Amino acid sequence: MHWLFFVQSPDAKYPRPMLTYIAPVFLIMALGAVIRRLPQAPAVTLFPALEWFSFYVAFPALLFLRTASLDLDATVVQSLALLVLTPMAAVLAIVLTGLRLVGSLPGPSRSSVVQGSVRPSTYFGLAVAGLALPDQAATLVMLALALAMPAVNIVAVVALSWWSGRQVTFLGMVRGIVRNPIILATVVGALYNLSDWPLGAIVTKALEILAQVALGLGLVCVGGGLELRLQGAMPRAMVCTNAIKLLLLPGLTWVVCRVLQADHTMTLAACFYASLPTAPNAYIMARQLGGDARLMASLITSQTLIAILSVPLWLAWLGVGS
Repeated sequence: MHWLFFVQSPDAKYPRPMLTYIAPVFLIMALGAVIRRLPQAPAVTLFPALEWFSFYVAFPALLFLRTASLDLDATVVQSLALLVLTPMAAVLAIVLTGLRLVGSLPGPSRSSVVQGSVRPSTYFGLAVAGLALPDQAATLVMLALALAMPAVNIVAVVALSWWSGRQVTFLGMVRGIVRNPIILATVVGALYNLSDWPLGAIVTKALEILAQVALGLGLVCVGGGLELRLQGAMPRAMVCTNAIKLLLLPGLTWVVCRVLQADHTMTLAACFYASLPTAPNAYIMARQLGGDARLMASLITSQTLIAILSVPLWLAWLGVGS
């Protein structure tokens, strides 16, 4: 039972209590939740601005810097894509089969179950990976997010359009993917990596400053987006979806990594990616494209709160820093 209580950090000789990793993440998320509810804070304008800056400036800077400096080759990209996308496809097949057997769940709610089962939180993932994982594994997590994002977005849009009855064009879907700053930053960073051009001390330092800001802002945004009242929650749908996302998907990913004999760093990155809670922007997609926005908000909040404990437990199981 030792792994339930201690995690060995990447830079520490002895295991540290998991509280060392949970507490900073929880406190920064709690800060975001408190700021969002302060009467003095301009929450209506503040958090959209913070989210915009994080998503379009700070996180792309972090992704570009990490990807540009990663020891990258085609084999790594192909292996990581296989480790991430194979379990996701299996879980998606299980979810769709289950939804066919459940006749009472409304169509819009079905799209929220699909999103909640496979869509990862970029903010949570990038911020926690930067705090808890070794640099190489953290960079692979960023690469995994970028590799899976097109597939996840396609799945979400197709599910929403299918069960909501609204039409979404293929061109519009492609446009949204190619304009995504997370994907763009990763692609540009990878191309720069292959070019072997030096970044220069000034540019590198500027990107490092932005990268340091990204982690804290990301967690503040996650905390600010929590809806603590869980309005419109469907208990059975919520419990099943949370179990699929936080237990089944990372478990299947670990099995795939073992079967394919992935190394420790690759396994750590793939399983960490799979263990992430669902993304806050899934609520925006549900609201804009006719999904069940209230169920989606409940899934986001419950998964994020559970992940504060479940993600460190997965890290402990995988032997972080060993």
